[in-house]
Amino acid sequence: MPGDNTIEVKLTPPDLLERLNGYTPKLEKEMQDTMKAALLHVQDSVPSYPVYSSSYQRTGTLGRTLTIVGDPEHIQDVKVIGHGVVEGQFGTRLEYAPFVIGDDTQAKHMRHWWTMKTVKAKAEEGVKRIFEDMTKKLAGWLGGGNG
Repeated sequence: MPGDNTIEVKLTPPDLLERLNGYTPKLEKEMQDTMKAALLHVQDSVPSYPVYSSSYQRTGTLGRTLTIVGDPEHIQDVKVIGHGVVEGQFGTRLEYAPFVIGDDTQAKHMRHWWTMKTVKAKAEEGVKRIFEDMTKKLAGWLGGGNG
């Protein structure tokens, strides 16, 4: 969907990943699990269907596809793209979604709908908190903790 709704998280301390070189398989699993938790948080940040009077029979399809599991049109992807770098995607493949919830492509007659920018704004702080908690756990590995 057009628009950049990326939530970028940088770990503190910045050299933590380098210091965890010996933990690669464990680190990748931890990061994937954390990303999955972050995507669930993003899903929970999706507003409910807007109240709107219309002669159109609403089906709920768009809402059903903005989930982590279930509908074949949903987008939920987590992949490791480098040492300590994981990417997650959340969204929908519905052909008409950009005209309803797209940031720059929303049709004028759909302005009663929220956009993906709204979802990002609502989710961003929580996503960062989820990764901060993971960072504390990883730092514990260096201090002799077993995670």
